[in-house]
Amino acid sequence: MRNVIKGPKVTWVDIQDPTEKDIKYLKRNFNLHPLVLGELIPPGHRPKVEHYKNYLFMIFYYPVYSKEERETRPRELDIIVTKNVLITSHYKSILPLKSLFDACNLYQETQQRYLARSAGYLLFHLLSRFWKSCLTKLDRIDAKIETIEKEIFQGKEKEMVWEISLVKTDIINFWRIVEPQAEILESLSKEGPAFFGQKLAPYFIDIIGTCGKACNSLITYKETILALEDTNQSLLSTKTNEIIRILTVFSIVLLPLTLLASIWGMNVFLPFADSSSGFWIILLIMVGLMGFLIAYFRKKRWL
Repeated sequence: MRNVIKGPKVTWVDIQDPTEKDIKYLKRNFNLHPLVLGELIPPGHRPKVEHYKNYLFMIFYYPVYSKEERETRPRELDIIVTKNVLITSHYKSILPLKSLFDACNLYQETQQRYLARSAGYLLFHLLSRFWKSCLTKLDRIDAKIETIEKEIFQGKEKEMVWEISLVKTDIINFWRIVEPQAEILESLSKEGPAFFGQKLAPYFIDIIGTCGKACNSLITYKETILALEDTNQSLLSTKTNEIIRILTVFSIVLLPLTLLASIWGMNVFLPFADSSSGFWIILLIMVGLMGFLIAYFRKKRWL
């Protein structure tokens, strides 16, 4: 599906789910290199920025969280920008791009703001929204980490083992998407001003700063979740050791009682065997022995 907005100075062509028909349209109207057109279909796997004679070609990846599978996956965004044309190509919707495109399409004042200067200026605002949206998505991870921390100290260590694993996986996936693009933005901060002019240099540097914030946040979250995992594991081990200790004490208490019961169950002559009170005497001995062992363990603070 192809949509076009023609502004005062900039034309924005947005293509969702590109087809061969769209590729022919781009080839016919913008004289793009076959290698560039070849990378629009199918989706790629690595971010990049390339400087051609009359345009820049970029590939970025937007992190999208799946609530069903509870993981973050990349969604590719291809950008081709000339002096006065911005071409975006992607599979499925990318929220920050859609919101900006719809605003420019629906509101004249928004179109005047973003499409009346240069394609480089529009590119900056698109990428700025792109990365600010990534920062917003990180708030979800932050909130989840806070929830895990509270649950751990409320005695739900066992339930949090799985939750911690999911958050760790989410952070790793997010990092694998975001971190490689920092280098691409560094290249764009050099190629962009060279192509559009030095006036836009501070704008591209600002995008690097936003990306850096995302990377720093992910590093912090990674260290935090690892610390919480260690804490959770320590609490689980403490609980397990406590259970084992109690079970061991009970086993030791019951062991001599079992031994006595086994001895008096033998078919040989035994003390109190002929006494009518023999059962109660033996039972009293067993209770006394159990009481002695419990008192001894309490004195040693094993109970």
